[in-house]
Amino acid sequence: MAEFGFLVVEIIYFTFGILTILKTMKNWKLNKNRMLLAVTVYISAVLVRSIIDMGVYASGFDIDITVAGGLDIGMIMGFILFTIQLEFMFYLMDLPKLYTLPVIITTYLMMGRILVDSSMPFIIYAMITGYGSAFFLIKDGRKSRNGLAIGMGLFFLFWGLGSTFQIEILFVSLRLVAMLALFLGTRGFYEKYVFVNVEEEQKIMGTWIAKLVVKE
Repeated sequence: MAEFGFLVVEIIYFTFGILTILKTMKNWKLNKNRMLLAVTVYISAVLVRSIIDMGVYASGFDIDITVAGGLDIGMIMGFILFTIQLEFMFYLMDLPKLYTLPVIITTYLMMGRILVDSSMPFIIYAMITGYGSAFFLIKDGRKSRNGLAIGMGLFFLFWGLGSTFQIEILFVSLRLVAMLALFLGTRGFYEKYVFVNVEEEQKIMGTWIAKLVVKE
């Protein structure tokens, strides 16, 4: 029964992911913004994992098959996604000299996982990558009033939380919240409902003060 519930959530997650990609691709064709392209590529990679997860939930197949030592298939996919996430950040920050760094880190951690049966290095890696990316994007998004950056930052934040706890029901639920946050970012939600329009507030405040003066 639990597997069926996870499957339903995964289908909803996948649907919002497709809608997000369609929107970012449409916008990218209009202005060729590098962030839109990066988001499209990253979410496409994320949805490949989602397709696998849907197959797992539908068939009852165990994805935690050990490859070598303490390394299993699920963790390999996690490492791959975090590698792509770091590549995404370095691309946005225009740091081509660091493009090979995520691959080196992932290779080192995977080898370590084979030799030492401990998930702590993976959790730490997930926390640093997820929370670091989230902080950078949310901070930059607030500064530049960029709703897509805010949405992507929230996506990394919730995804990182899910990966940190390593509890399936939390991971699946937080992934859905993450995708919804990103979906809203592509639809202009944060620009319209979250960011404060300073100029408009000043006009309203000025009008309010003027009315008080007239009354007095």
